[in-house]
Amino acid sequence: MSEISIVIDLAKSPHVQLPWNKAIELLECIGENTSITRDLEESLRIIRNFEEFYRFSKKRFEEYIAPPKEQRDVILGRVIVHKIKLFKKDSENNVEIVFDRRFSIDEVISCLKKIGYTNVNIQKQFI
Repeated sequence: MSEISIVIDLAKSPHVQLPWNKAIELLECIGENTSITRDLEESLRIIRNFEEFYRFSKKRFEEYIAPPKEQRDVILGRVIVHKIKLFKKDSENNVEIVFDRRFSIDEVISCLKKIGYTNVNIQKQFI
């Protein structure tokens, strides 16, 4: 559990996959270090109610859930979470968080280290 990867996709958005309880800790840490935005609050609500939103996304055939965002936050570049993917791996609840490309990756790395991941690898996605 001490190692995790951050994958930066072609749109320069960082992706992190981790267990749902660690995802809550990560977003709470980010909220403590930055301002709490609507997308962050809604992301926490979605992850805390994992089973309900997992069933909802499967029923609607949606892979990702986009939390609601305030237009002002989008314009000012204060959006933190772009979208969330809820999935089960080996009967464990897992979350993939896709951060907004304008959000500081250094903030993500420091919070990952605070919640117990000592080795954070950054990988860039290529075609």
